This record gives sequence, C-alpha cells and structure tokens, in this order.
Amino acid sequence: MARRAYRRFCPIALALEEVGDRWTLLIIAALLLKGPQRYSDLKAFLAGAGSNVLGDRLRRLADAQVVGRSAGDRPGSEVTYQLTERGMALAPVIQGLAEWGLASLTLSAPASASQPDREVFDQTWAIPNADLVVDEVYQWTVDGVEFELAVSGCTIARSRGPARDPIVTLTTTSSVLQSLLSGERTLADAEQHGDLQLTGPRDAARRMFMAIGVPSIPIGL
Repeated sequence: MARRAYRRFCPIALALEEVGDRWTLLIIAALLLKGPQRYSDLKAFLAGAGSNVLGDRLRRLADAQVVGRSAGDRPGSEVTYQLTERGMALAPVIQGLAEWGLASLTLSAPASASQPDREVFDQTWAIPNADLVVDEVYQWTVDGVEFELAVSGCTIARSRGPARDPIVTLTTTSSVLQSLLSGERTLADAEQHGDLQLTGPRDAARRMFMAIGVPSIPIGL
C-alpha cells in the first residue's frame, strides 16, 4: 500500500503520515496498555481488520522506529512487538484521544444529524470468548444522558433513551468515568463518595465491564 502523504511542512501532517492510517493508533494503544505483544495477540485485538492490514501497519511502524520486534533466546521463539522510546512518546496523544472520544461513546457530545439512535459495535476485540458474557441489557446515565447497552454474543448495541429491563444500571459523570478508565480512581472509591451509582448483581457488572473492553475495573462483592 502506498504511504499516505500530505506533502506539507507541518508537524501534524508529518505525524499523520506516520501514524494516521486506519488501525495504526489502535495497535499503538494495545502496546501501551498491554506491553509487548505477539502477532497473534495483536491480530485478535484488531478483529475486523483485513488479513494483511496488521502486517502492513507493523512494517510501517517499524520503518518509522515507533515499534520494535524481538524474539526469545530459544530457537523458534515467537516474535514479540513493543513500542520504542519514540513510540512510548505517543502515550499522552493516545490518552488525549481517549478522553476526547469518551463524549462520543457516552453520547454526551453534540450529535450529528446523521448519527443514528441505535448503533451496533463489534466487540470481538474485547470479548475473546462469547461464553464469558451473557446476552443482557445495561443502562448507563452519564452527565444526565441515558442510553441502553444490549449485549448479544460479541456485539453491543447502543440505543438512546432509557433501557428496558436492564440488569445493571450505572449513573455517573464523564469526569468520574474517565478517572475510572484511566485507573486514577477505583470503582469502590467513586461509589463510596457518591460519585457513581451501580445497581444490579456484581457478576453482571463484571460482564458489563468486560463487554465494553475494561475488565480491569475491579468489582467488589
């Protein structure tokens, strides 16, 4: 594939030439969050990408010295991919994008005229085994905006408005949710201080956080 080229003497344009292709920032995010990864691990995380996309993106990132590769000491050891020092410098960029995109995820951002009331998302990257989740419904209220999250297999359907018979409800603000996702606060702390209300069985709450891709949020009994 031809490299994207803006041909502008501009740091933003030059940065996008290196990391602006589709899926590239998700690869970098995976390596930031999980550390060195095998090709098979990254392939699972990029579920939905074409079969040749991951190899192409890794080659480009290696050429840009954003990603390095290493093999174990034993013959036949699997190759792992990790961020270089230059790649690690993208951490605040990824964090900033995650914070900016949270409003779109929770529907608290201004809606475009073309945005549907219901969207279905492929969560194969977050749900390695559909047996780990259950087809069930959750309701979130973030910054006063209500929406339904309905899990079906490895997909999540997000619909505007109150959910019908949710097994779990979550009510909080964008700032509190961001602090949880970044690991700055714990769920227990947010609940204790009244900054987040979570109702429903705790095992269902665990499944909910797994389905949205953040199983690391601890759920007490």
